[in-house]
Amino acid sequence: MTDFDAVIVGAGAGGGVAAWVLASRGWKVALIEKGRNPYPTLSADTLEGSLLGNDEVRRRRYFAFQDPFIEPRVYRAGASATPQVREIQGLGVTVGGGTVQYDGDSPRLQKIDFQRLSMLGPVEGATVVDWPIGYDDLAPYYDEVERLIGVQGLAGPGGDPFAEARGPYPMPPGHPARAGVLLSEAATAMGYHPHPMPMAINSMGYRGRPACVNCGFCQFGCPVNAKGSTAVTVVRDALRTGNLTLLSECCVTALDMEPSGAHARGVRYLDPKGDPQLVTARHVIVAANAIETPRLLLASATSAQPDGVGNASGLLGRNLMFHIVFAAIGVFDQELRSYRGRPITHAMADFTQPDASVPGLRGGYVELGGQLHPLEEGVSYPWLLHKELMINGRYRRKIASVSMIGEDVPSLDNRVELDPKVRDVYGRPAPRITYGRHPKDQAMVDHYAPKLSAIAKAAGAKEIIDVDFVKQDGRPESKHLLGTARMGTDPKRSVTDPWGRLHDVDNVWIADGSTWPTSAAFNPTLTQQALAHRTAAYVVDPKAPKP
Repeated sequence: MTDFDAVIVGAGAGGGVAAWVLASRGWKVALIEKGRNPYPTLSADTLEGSLLGNDEVRRRRYFAFQDPFIEPRVYRAGASATPQVREIQGLGVTVGGGTVQYDGDSPRLQKIDFQRLSMLGPVEGATVVDWPIGYDDLAPYYDEVERLIGVQGLAGPGGDPFAEARGPYPMPPGHPARAGVLLSEAATAMGYHPHPMPMAINSMGYRGRPACVNCGFCQFGCPVNAKGSTAVTVVRDALRTGNLTLLSECCVTALDMEPSGAHARGVRYLDPKGDPQLVTARHVIVAANAIETPRLLLASATSAQPDGVGNASGLLGRNLMFHIVFAAIGVFDQELRSYRGRPITHAMADFTQPDASVPGLRGGYVELGGQLHPLEEGVSYPWLLHKELMINGRYRRKIASVSMIGEDVPSLDNRVELDPKVRDVYGRPAPRITYGRHPKDQAMVDHYAPKLSAIAKAAGAKEIIDVDFVKQDGRPESKHLLGTARMGTDPKRSVTDPWGRLHDVDNVWIADGSTWPTSAAFNPTLTQQALAHRTAAYVVDPKAPKP
């Protein structure tokens, strides 16, 4: 007799959605989250304020974030580089995961994103493939997730002309930011097609949550719960069914496997006191992100699976992708006060179309807006002129950015492994991340960066600061984690089947960005949630109709 029908590891974008799908269908579910629950009234009749707020200091002290001091990660810029303990790609560690601190940007992928190999051809030195599913397979799950989470946007005239055909969004676009309007007008004059950014932020009261107050601190956790994090939407809904048990501040250390290695009995975890516990379930769903998911499966190795659970192909942890994010930051004479309101209110998909002038080259979704807050601005200034520069507010009140979410091609060399020496506060081997930018990706930056600068200049920027979001040692900072357990139909060339189930284990599923075969050219969260919905619905009933 098992404790639950399913146990889910991670209460973020994918885990939260999976929990709702299962619990709403009558399954008894345990949702285990390493971080705290900052929502004291999450299951109450009335959802009140959270422990989050407009607090830059708290964020810098890793409240609700992965803390690199107690949970270190190891990074090396290529297989021959010396590993270094570094902060890299830390995401939200809290109920709601990264959806608590993200901007809420929620575009859908295009059909080409699922067929990159077929439509753009192979890339030398990369493992580019087609997805085993297409846009049409995911479309009904996009619809359902947008309804559950609450997404604002504009379909049809005035919306994204490059988007696939779809119905109306649950909510209309909210109030636009001044910087977004300015950049959009310039882009339109240049022949581009800017449109309101689809966002998981309420533009009006929606499903018991209020409209956005445009405080401008989306990345610090919404204090009024207007942002559609999975915590205040699907996890809350799942708790209110009475079928979900939420275990926060509990760290899963390994899957508990049967001796054959072909079936999981449950997971082992450390409770808030640090005591070891075991929870059993008929199914295990791992949704810990594309770094932590392979880390957990590799750390769960047994004599039957000595290279890690689900790793018969040798591809677990391989093909790590982060997205290539770069920007042209325009400094203006006029005050735009971009720190007010939602960070990004406008976007354009013109550069997601293949560029005929460079065969095989494709850019990504472009965000128009951006913001900087006082502490972020302050660390940019020299101490000698700090007071004068802060008063002037050059980087806070007078900037607007044009940034691209560029595709990151998959490569076997970019991977997650277990470090043989470094351990975290829980005694687990730290993840060792090997990552280097492929020449194809650098060619994309070189080709499109001047186009981003041209938009900012056309909007009136007096100075352009070109920014590539990588550290000096090559560490990327996109916060988009993808690809380390890619889905596919061939067990020798993929880690999971097209539904997210491990090829090697009959009851272990993955419901996060790990399963992505390629990184696509758009913000990943909405697609990650749609995939999790699809996987969980299949777990319940493989023959059930689509939602």
